[in-house]
Amino acid sequence: MVDLILLIHVAFGVTALISAFIAAANKKGAKNHRKVGRVFFWSMLGVGVTAIPVTFINPNPFLFFIAIFSFYMAFIGYRLGKPRYQPASLDQVAPVIMVITVLGMYWHGYQMITNSDGLGWALIAFGTIGLVNAIEDIVELGRNSSHSRKVIVHLSRMLGGTIATITAVLVQQISPLVESDTAQLLIWLGPTVVITPLIVWWNIKVRVTGKYRLFS
Repeated sequence: MVDLILLIHVAFGVTALISAFIAAANKKGAKNHRKVGRVFFWSMLGVGVTAIPVTFINPNPFLFFIAIFSFYMAFIGYRLGKPRYQPASLDQVAPVIMVITVLGMYWHGYQMITNSDGLGWALIAFGTIGLVNAIEDIVELGRNSSHSRKVIVHLSRMLGGTIATITAVLVQQISPLVESDTAQLLIWLGPTVVITPLIVWWNIKVRVTGKYRLFS
């Protein structure tokens, strides 16, 4: 049963990653972008749901927290990407849950570090990103934001969820094969270092040009 759930979990993860890259290559608001975006969101939901039983049967709090973080980012991104988005109660509850989750990420990250597990630093880094985004989302709900602002948050959250998913895959599949501390650090933080500048550049492009497509 565990192997079956793990297989489904991996399948959802792969689908989420493929759909994320396809969505990024399509024009924001286009029919294909919306379709692929829905695939990404439901795949991320699948990743989160299947991660919970796996991490309890084979305890792995790191992946449990990353799964929650990933789904939160995808959820907020998906909600703000809706053409006629209107804040709902769940939009107000989700950031609060993320803040509470961050406290757990900090605590477990600290425990990992005290046990000489450098992966704890990666968990604290993701926790900090989650905290900043959750606070921003709480503030954003009280504003009548412009369309471009909603698009910027949408893009940032979707790509943030993609970063976490890539990191989780690398930690699960590649990290156990690597012994060098430097290589481990590259695996844990590499996706964040590579994709974060892309998010910043994309946000600037939206503000300056009003164009939402990444490659245009």
